[in-house]
Amino acid sequence: MKITLYSEYFNPKISRRLGRKVSVETAKKFSDDKLAEILRQLKVLYEVREGRYPRTPYEKCKIYNIDANIKKSTLIKIVERRL
Repeated sequence: MKITLYSEYFNPKISRRLGRKVSVETAKKFSDDKLAEILRQLKVLYEVREGRYPRTPYEKCKIYNIDANIKKSTLIKIVERRL
């Protein structure tokens, strides 16, 4: 199953209304390197590219295309716990 994660999901500068999916405290600990390390630990295939999140098209972000047999919401919760 293909999953798309945007780094904006973990951006502490934006509100939940604009797309942040985790708490502000957790988002402050986020870095792209940490997310890549968590995905490697989960042993899922992924690729990273530059792009823009539709709710904040004025900011560039990283897009993670992940191939895993897991739901997107479950993956976000796993990442949130490991940050």
